[in-house]
Amino acid sequence: MSDHTTWVAFRSSDTLHQTTDSFISRMRGGASKPEPETIEKIMSTFMQEVLHNFFIIPTEQAGLPPSTQKVVQFTVDTINKATHLVIKSTVRKLDIDQNRRAAEYMDTVRFKLEEGGKEIWYVAFPLNEMMAAKGRKAFEMGVSGQGQQALPALLEYFHQLTDIALYWYFEEPMKLLRFGPIMRKVSEVGVATTRKATHTVIDKVIPGMSAEQLVTVCQYAQMQLVNGPQHHDI
Repeated sequence: MSDHTTWVAFRSSDTLHQTTDSFISRMRGGASKPEPETIEKIMSTFMQEVLHNFFIIPTEQAGLPPSTQKVVQFTVDTINKATHLVIKSTVRKLDIDQNRRAAEYMDTVRFKLEEGGKEIWYVAFPLNEMMAAKGRKAFEMGVSGQGQQALPALLEYFHQLTDIALYWYFEEPMKLLRFGPIMRKVSEVGVATTRKATHTVIDKVIPGMSAEQLVTVCQYAQMQLVNGPQHHDI
């Protein structure tokens, strides 16, 4: 068995890491009051960084035309609006036990690596090795200029990645927080909106890319697959 797990990861900003780390420490240290403002700040910052790393950066690096960038930006705005509504509607209703469960969950979707003598913190979710292998094979084809041949595999990967990301970033924490029916419904609507918007933009944008643009996107996607600590629940 491998001693590591492949994670889909990006570097956490100092603001996100420090705010999250302090919140986790307080909850583990016996905090007696919920911290809705802290959770709202963490979740809002987290969503901004997820959208920036998964949508904006690869779009800009690939040099997509302005019309396509507008489509991507519209998707980002749609997801931002949907998730902001979920965050606003739920954080102030969480009790102290739910705050503690949220803190513990936050710690499962991050890890640190030593790089150049420094600790680098990543926001991440685990990927099963079969899917990681398929992704790497498709990315290698794209990087070598065979993007059009790899297109079906790339589309399959990005669609599956969307559903896996939604599971780790939304569905699993919602289950652990044990929302009541009203908050659960609000959250489910936000997830459904995010899922539809993401799948739609994948189908609109990826097939229209040139071979050169697919090289850039595949290189970026390769970089997001990081060997991190072993994870047993995938």
